[in-house]
Amino acid sequence: MEVLDGRRLLLTGPSDGAGELVLEREGERRRVAFAPSADGAEARAVLDVGALGEGMWAVAGEDGGAERPAPAVLAVDGRAHRVRVLEPLTIEIRALGPHAELTAVTVDGPTIAVRGTLPEAVTGATLLARRRADAREEGIVADADGRAFAVAFDALALMADGVWDLWLAYAGARLRIGAHLDDLPGKKGLVAYPVARAGGREARPYMTAEDNLSVRVGPSRPEGPRPRLEVGRVSLRRRLLRPFALAAHRAALRILPPLVGRERTGGRGGGAGATVSILLLHAYGMGGTIRTTLGLAEHLAGAGREVELLSVHRSRERPFFPFPAGVGVSALDDRRTPARGLRRVLGALPSLLVHPDDFAYAPSSLLSDVLLARRIRGMEGGVLVTTRPAFSILAARLAPPGLRVVGQEHMNFHAHRPGLARDVRRAYPRLAALAVLTEDDERDYGALLAAAPTIVQRIPNATARLDGEPSRQDARVVVAAGRLNSQKGFDLLVPAFARVVERAPGWKLRIYGGGPDGPALRRMVVDLGLQNDVVLLGATPRLGEALSRASLFVLSSRFEGFGMVLIEAMSKGLAVVSFDCPRGPGEIVRHGVDGLLVAPEDPEALADALLELIADDERRRTMGRAALERAAEFDGAAIGRRWEGLLDRVASQCRRPTRR
Repeated sequence: MEVLDGRRLLLTGPSDGAGELVLEREGERRRVAFAPSADGAEARAVLDVGALGEGMWAVAGEDGGAERPAPAVLAVDGRAHRVRVLEPLTIEIRALGPHAELTAVTVDGPTIAVRGTLPEAVTGATLLARRRADAREEGIVADADGRAFAVAFDALALMADGVWDLWLAYAGARLRIGAHLDDLPGKKGLVAYPVARAGGREARPYMTAEDNLSVRVGPSRPEGPRPRLEVGRVSLRRRLLRPFALAAHRAALRILPPLVGRERTGGRGGGAGATVSILLLHAYGMGGTIRTTLGLAEHLAGAGREVELLSVHRSRERPFFPFPAGVGVSALDDRRTPARGLRRVLGALPSLLVHPDDFAYAPSSLLSDVLLARRIRGMEGGVLVTTRPAFSILAARLAPPGLRVVGQEHMNFHAHRPGLARDVRRAYPRLAALAVLTEDDERDYGALLAAAPTIVQRIPNATARLDGEPSRQDARVVVAAGRLNSQKGFDLLVPAFARVVERAPGWKLRIYGGGPDGPALRRMVVDLGLQNDVVLLGATPRLGEALSRASLFVLSSRFEGFGMVLIEAMSKGLAVVSFDCPRGPGEIVRHGVDGLLVAPEDPEALADALLELIADDERRRTMGRAALERAAEFDGAAIGRRWEGLLDRVASQCRRPTRR
């Protein structure tokens, strides 16, 4: 669900879905027509929440197992309305009632300051703190002038121990203080505020499950160790064990595969161009590699090829991204239920066949090694596309004579750890072909494989089909997205945005993604006093809607394989600001045309570029229009045809003998 304006929601569904959405409530029936989007990729309907009114509306004829969109909050006739999709498939519209809209919370020593807006103009108001345990109330005069209010109070002097809900009272009205109109429902656990402390006690402001503001008061709790960023940090355990793991891996590649046998795959032989298997670490997870791979699989299946996704692991019941129609999916190591017996023992042992310097090593095990080796050795023909260096190395050594292996590099040539880089040089000449993302990688890998018959071809990632309309450029929001790790450089972006807030107050940064640096980044946000300006929202399967609600996109990576998220942002009409890091952004962004490139790892330059576009609405909109045109060059059909051409070249080759 995407909020269009104060009272309307945009609903999306599959392009082959029903022509209308039928809503029923107590004998009343409403019909909402679906119409195809401009590109025909999905069907869309506009739901007028104000016309429907409050209540529970059953959706007739819909699949109860469909994905449930996140809740949305709209302001209808001055009142906030929350819209949720419930099980069984029902749309709930509930008016939240008048409230005081929270805009900022700051903490200075024991003092908590709260700012916000009211639904009507007033000349005076009182902050009321009400304790849940016994309904005890404490009050303090607030500064209210017109529709704005502000109040600062010594929380530890005003409140005894307990949980206190905050209200604003004026002229007989009592309004709960909450944040409902910022199009970000569900802030509990995402928004963190500083803690007020004094005299061995503390007061912790927090957002409730209903997006209201409360304060928990009690004895000070120990903070525990501060979360650390992973930038440049390698654990002592890894440093000590890495040489042994690397030696064991190289020995296992020679010894283990013949011992595990092979899994017969049921006649997936035939011409090399007809059947395509694509190997992913976790097809059910989230990430740019998965999203683009699903788009490639969809295109190849639509072109008449037999396509199967091979997921080494599976731990989710439902995939994060929906699988395309006509594409088979197999999970080798299904972890949804506990393993028993020998499988449990093997699953507890570290991997031997996955390269220790590849990030796929940590989630892999000896069990997944055995299952993967058996599957590869049992393939009797066709093409296997590998999406990680560790899988390319393994498949190059294990592939039987009838199977052609096409490696797909999603990371740049110089980003591999030293041990992995050495084994890439040894194994990649065995590949039938290698697809790379950038011109620089095509040059470097071409030089590496110049003496080998391996085809090296540059094929950029295609634009993923995203939900959501193009940005209307009316929100003071900057979006970033990616895994929360050192590569993506969010530890550089957050301090840069502190500079933006100083000179352009009111602009917000939303970071989408999950990862190991999440706790440290949230702590950094609080330490820099950015709790009202920066929010880490976790991973989302509906990135398109998030981009649609922004006016700028920023990429702060230390390095990239390509930078697919830049193209996705541009496809929503967003100008982009990016570090000109190796590699990818410089081949995607046309500096001064559809975005701005700045020196790598320079937070001040990144902030200045953001401020440059924030200050110039017309230039930002012009760049956004150019970005839409640029993104069209990475259309899925055009990129898919390049893949078809590569697969046809591979099919026409005679497989050379492979050393064992």
